[in-house]
Amino acid sequence: MTLADVVARAPDALSAGIDGEVVALDVARGACYGLDPIASRIWSLIETPTAIGEVCRVLVAEYDVDPAICETDVLDLLADLCVEGLVVIHAAPAAASP
Repeated sequence: MTLADVVARAPDALSAGIDGEVVALDVARGACYGLDPIASRIWSLIETPTAIGEVCRVLVAEYDVDPAICETDVLDLLADLCVEGLVVIHAAPAAASP
């Protein structure tokens, strides 16, 4: 997974907001994941397919976080959510050769 890859919520993932946080659920797999406020913000950013790097850029602009730490944390969270079947990662298209 790279910052150029595109992430989106899985089509069958359900979610609900509870006290400023999100609970995401994959009914087919029975996976339930509680998201803290920052992870909930990420969840809102990926309502439509979005480049992972763009998610990081938004978070760095909104929160007092080092870009490198943000990237690591976002990639780790998305990897966990992918394993749980809650997000889908699409590899960035290969750059065209000159």
